[in-house]
Amino acid sequence: MQFKNKEVEKEYLERIENLKKIINSPVVDTQYLWNETVRKYAVTMEQVRKMLQLNEIKPSVSERILSNIQIFLDKCSNPEFHIALVGAIKAGKSTLINALLGYELASTEVTPETAALTKFKSANEDYVEVSFYSKEEWDKLWKSVNEAKAEVFLEEYQTLNADAEKKNWLGKSTQRFTCADRVALKEEIRKWTSSKSPTHYFVKEVIIGLKDFDLPEGVVLVDTPGLDDVVEYRSDITRKYIDRANAVLMCVRSDALTGQELQTILRVFINARNNVEKVYIIATQIDTLNRPKTDWEKQSAEWIKYLKGRNCYRDAQMAARKLVPVSAYLYTILHEYNDKEFGTDDDKYFDLTSILLKLRIKENELDDRYKEIEDFTNIRLLKSKLQDEIISNFKKYMVEDIVAAYKDYSAEIREKIDLAKKEQQELINTSQQDIDEIKRKKEEYQEKLNSAIKEKEDFSKMIRQIKYATTQRADELIRNIRGIKNV
Repeated sequence: MQFKNKEVEKEYLERIENLKKIINSPVVDTQYLWNETVRKYAVTMEQVRKMLQLNEIKPSVSERILSNIQIFLDKCSNPEFHIALVGAIKAGKSTLINALLGYELASTEVTPETAALTKFKSANEDYVEVSFYSKEEWDKLWKSVNEAKAEVFLEEYQTLNADAEKKNWLGKSTQRFTCADRVALKEEIRKWTSSKSPTHYFVKEVIIGLKDFDLPEGVVLVDTPGLDDVVEYRSDITRKYIDRANAVLMCVRSDALTGQELQTILRVFINARNNVEKVYIIATQIDTLNRPKTDWEKQSAEWIKYLKGRNCYRDAQMAARKLVPVSAYLYTILHEYNDKEFGTDDDKYFDLTSILLKLRIKENELDDRYKEIEDFTNIRLLKSKLQDEIISNFKKYMVEDIVAAYKDYSAEIREKIDLAKKEQQELINTSQQDIDEIKRKKEEYQEKLNSAIKEKEDFSKMIRQIKYATTQRADELIRNIRGIKNV
């Protein structure tokens, strides 16, 4: 390329040399050595991230792209298969976690409990590992609280005098606590996650290691903040996490499928993008229906009419296979009763017998029909489906997820680099003009680029709104379900 302006030529050559250094610079790849395909893609993405930080390219790159790159690299460096439970507040996520764990560890109080990502994994000892918000992250969360006018949050924060604890935890390094037994473990979890504890406000993530865990090493169960949390910052944690998750259990109360619940389901499918097979719809608390067996048989048919649509599974058979009704609470108290953890004068016993009445099972038939009642909860069925469909091949699926994510992200990044390349080419073409003209051209191009990015974001938002607004039979589905409930 010929330049008349020597100053521009010099700058151009310096930039080319800088790019070569980045491309040829070694990348520390020790954290990616668990799989050669993953290592290759991760090293490439590390180099791309360095390039995107260059002053010439950075203005063309959104924060979302950089965030996606970080999510991708985290997946590559941390070979874990994450099964995330997501849903609205009080949709039964924590109760289901407890049933899957076989221990009542996740808090299930009446008030919303899960405000941070809580991960359960296999370990050599029982422990709780807690990480905290940085000051910058806390400022964003607090801004979200004030923008939402979250009065209940602010009142409880003040009542617990949480501000006095803030200086002790913001920006604090990760803390790990080894527990001698499950009683101590449960108490440690409560300290960091319960809404009655002032410290929980400042906790970003909790990792719980379990001995004798009924999942292979490398598989992680994740309890997430509610998608309808009034503090948008916490809801955003869950929405972003859906992309990180290798499988998603979308929890929806079986007796409360409303327009808001449908919107939540659709949001999960949008976040899951093309990999809809990783989503399971879990209809929770089926024991709360008036006549659980017959009511759910009717309701499930209506749910499938919606879930088979093009915005969800796109197939009725897959929708039926991925829709699992459960009664996690019944499963838990049934096992506690069988293990004689409570007697006939306990509140849980009255809960148990009231559910049996709905199932048309007499109290004196409990022991004889125990297996039938347990089968009704579908917890063992869900465990079996997860084992057969994903956990048995989790390493293979984990690599497939990484490869698919690499293809998606690289296509988007290539588009941004092409835009940056076009800008630089235009600047070079004006190199025979004076410096002021070059600056003017760059500012003009940047203005056009910003406008294009905004238009694309607005268009994406509009598409999401149209998808929801035009979801087939949503209103009819709600009416039908309400009709079933009134039968």
